[in-house]
Amino acid sequence: MRLRLFDLDLTLGCGQVFRWRREGEWWRGVLGERQVRLRQVREDLDIWGAVSDSLLRRYFRDDDDIDSIVKDISRDPYVAGLVRKYRGLRLIRQDPWECAASYTLATYASIPRIEGMIENVCRTFGRKLNGRYSFPTPAQVLERKEAAAECNLGFRCGRFVEFARKVAEGEVDFEELRGVGYEDCVSKLKRLDGVGDKVADCIALFALDHLEAFPVDVRIARAMKNVYGVTGSYRKVSSFAREHFGRYAGYAQEYIYVSEERKRKDR
Repeated sequence: MRLRLFDLDLTLGCGQVFRWRREGEWWRGVLGERQVRLRQVREDLDIWGAVSDSLLRRYFRDDDDIDSIVKDISRDPYVAGLVRKYRGLRLIRQDPWECAASYTLATYASIPRIEGMIENVCRTFGRKLNGRYSFPTPAQVLERKEAAAECNLGFRCGRFVEFARKVAEGEVDFEELRGVGYEDCVSKLKRLDGVGDKVADCIALFALDHLEAFPVDVRIARAMKNVYGVTGSYRKVSSFAREHFGRYAGYAQEYIYVSEERKRKDR
């Protein structure tokens, strides 16, 4: 399979998702209840596992007009340079429940801690897939909700189970959130326990097609201060970015994130 203007290593290794692992030249992950391995050879994607091309094209947002997007966000020399340097980086369209639950667990935790909690949840509630486990459905969590105490989630335990209940009972409708405007989407997400500004923006961007969302963490805040002189509250920094970069601000955010993360690792 071939995806245009696509770099697998950049896309899976840039912090959007938590369950992909690099094993030699292959990436190993789980999509739904399918264990998948992917490898890129020049412009072609080698696929191992029972996963359709159409599912992968949707997951890697092959429907995005990436030429127009990178042209649109290249509004200053800084991001224009990042677009050239990290050519092929794409946003991922994640499953809304898995994305939302994962980012809810991610609050106030390091990447290794987040990955550990998510794997605990998958082993406890998910379906075994030849050495890996699927991310559980809300119904699977609720069937054995008392077992959540064994997942080492800390203060997140109760909110995780309650979130599963709200999704299972239709109190959280991801398709409705996908269809409303960005501001309405994040406002409704923030009514959920454990969902603040950043988590709401991550869910909106990585799962619900609100590409103007601009999540701000310490790396992004540092870059926005150093490059644009913008400091202050989350709302101030994120609002500036959405106005500056426009409807695809989320793509600009990911390019900036990758650049800042590479700098951190090179120190």
